[in-house]
Amino acid sequence: MSVPVVEAPAGDRIDGLVSTVRTKAWLAAVALILVAACGAGWVWLGRVRDTVVANGVLVAGSGPVPVAAPAAGSLAEVLVRAGQEVTPSTSVAVLSDEQGRRHVVTASARGRVLRTAAPGTVLAAGGIVAAVDPADGPLRALLTVGPDQVGALAPGQPVTVAGAGGAEPGRVGAVEPYPATGDLLRPLFGPALRAEGRYLVTVDLDRRAWPGATLTPVSGEITVAVVRPVDALFPGGRRG
Repeated sequence: MSVPVVEAPAGDRIDGLVSTVRTKAWLAAVALILVAACGAGWVWLGRVRDTVVANGVLVAGSGPVPVAAPAAGSLAEVLVRAGQEVTPSTSVAVLSDEQGRRHVVTASARGRVLRTAAPGTVLAAGGIVAAVDPADGPLRALLTVGPDQVGALAPGQPVTVAGAGGAEPGRVGAVEPYPATGDLLRPLFGPALRAEGRYLVTVDLDRRAWPGATLTPVSGEITVAVVRPVDALFPGGRRG
């Protein structure tokens, strides 16, 4: 049985087509308006973080504690090894001064020996015989930045520190005003912190240090400012 086909008049078909086109045009216009409104809202109300990324290490307390030579001379003997636990009464080394007198050098803090100078090393008075990782203290990160970045940093800026244990929130505690020197850093940190000519940034983290945390490599993202996109487009705008 065949079904009869009834064709609509040409005028009706054209009217239906025009109606469909108008509907789609209105929908497209509404979509464009919504996109434009969302874009304008993001430009005026959105926030973009201006950050500085830096690398460094974790430290306990204020960092490794130096054991200083009481006089100028050479190390006749080293009495401890890296990883050994010491107290302020532990003998660390024997120093032979320029007059041939021998001095027993004792640790200045309780903790774990990180490194020592080698026997025979010639030291000035106050030179570093050994470095001791404090047994306890707040956890901090010591980051390094270049001279082109240090001017943007200040105490109190929020930081996210990422390492093997995940991400930790913190805040900038201090920014050194002068670049670090290898002579100061190498005896304390060895190759773990290469920062000669760079600036040290101390970040306070809201937790206690754990044994062995010192010298764990980390990276930090320091939030320098929070900027509205409109302020980035028009630099005279306000930063939050």
